Amino acid sequence: MDTRDAAHLTPQGWSMITVDEFSRLVAAIYASAVDPEHWNSTLADFVRAFDGVGCGLLTSGPTNRKSDVMVKQIGKDPSALSTYNAYYGRLDYVAEAVEKSPIGHIHTGTELILPNTNTEFYADWCRPNRFGDGLFVRLTGGNSSAWLGIAASRDSEPFGTPDRLRLIRRLVPHLQQAIHTEAKLVHLKQGECALSTALEQVERGIVIIGLDGRIMRLNSRAETILASGDGLHLGQHGSIGASFARTDRKLRDLMYLATDSHDNRVPRGGTLSCPRLSGRCDYAVHVVPLAADIAGIGTVGLGEARAAALIVIDDPDRETDLDTTALRELYALTGTESEVALRLAQGDRMELIAENFSVSITTVRTHLQHIFDKTGTHRQAELVHLLLSAGPTLHENVQGRFRRLP
Repeated sequence: MDTRDAAHLTPQGWSMITVDEFSRLVAAIYASAVDPEHWNSTLADFVRAFDGVGCGLLTSGPTNRKSDVMVKQIGKDPSALSTYNAYYGRLDYVAEAVEKSPIGHIHTGTELILPNTNTEFYADWCRPNRFGDGLFVRLTGGNSSAWLGIAASRDSEPFGTPDRLRLIRRLVPHLQQAIHTEAKLVHLKQGECALSTALEQVERGIVIIGLDGRIMRLNSRAETILASGDGLHLGQHGSIGASFARTDRKLRDLMYLATDSHDNRVPRGGTLSCPRLSGRCDYAVHVVPLAADIAGIGTVGLGEARAAALIVIDDPDRETDLDTTALRELYALTGTESEVALRLAQGDRMELIAENFSVSITTVRTHLQHIFDKTGTHRQAELVHLLLSAGPTLHENVQGRFRRLP
């Protein structure tokens, strides 16, 4: 901030705003961009700085107009915000005029409020809240425009004095930057949530690495695998490593090939078998390069570094979750058929299934034949193998666990 600008903000007589006060006001604006919860206190600072009675930060979308934040400096009635959003916002002739004006143009209450004091909006909302004058400025455009209103009571002297106009002109660029920053942060947060949700839907371990091989993101399954240290672990400098030296070298070679694009080389990945210290089944580790355009999209929620490759860890020994809803959707099974299929996949014998459902063995065999027809299988072992293969997509509302059949 140029302190020479702030030096011009010192009005004579009615109020005083120093360079420090201006700096604190600007700092509060940017703090609100990072944490929108601060807007309430920031707008209260605006009310004090301008000697007003209220302040609102409003947005207008294609189909609605609402006040996102509104503070009142007088009275104890908190209803100004709720009644505006519920009803009076649609009658706001001040907002309608501001929304049609150029971005950054400052209006006074003398221009916009006083010519329309015979309206319902003025009589039933503005006057009870003592919003008879003020300053108003459109901050952003597009499908959803934002604007600021500083309200004041109607007095013998207009609220839009040269000092107040000078102050708001100096603050408008900071408000605009803060709103753009807040919108960008919201977009990044949404991308972060979407990415995390997508990764968590996959039962295999998923690790995203950057150009330097460091882990940028991983899902909870991958986190569990690395934390166990059984074949794979979190290596030095935040990279993924293998427990056995030979496997570790192969893994690093694949990671290098997947992230190397020097001299116009086309990145390529590969697959390796990763032995485990416990002697359990080897992990199947797939390293997949991310195309530049996909990697660019993937940076949402990943910071400034570019995502370069995807590592998929498949554990043959994992217990896979299955639910009847997914079985019905995948194979058009009835509710009973999906329950029978689930019990068979869990290793239950037909006699036990018949007993649990209080039906005959013949009925269970009939259900099984329908399941065979709908899934395209012919034997129980073939059916179980099919369900095990489909397991990673069936992850909600867990009804039981698969186990290997003898």
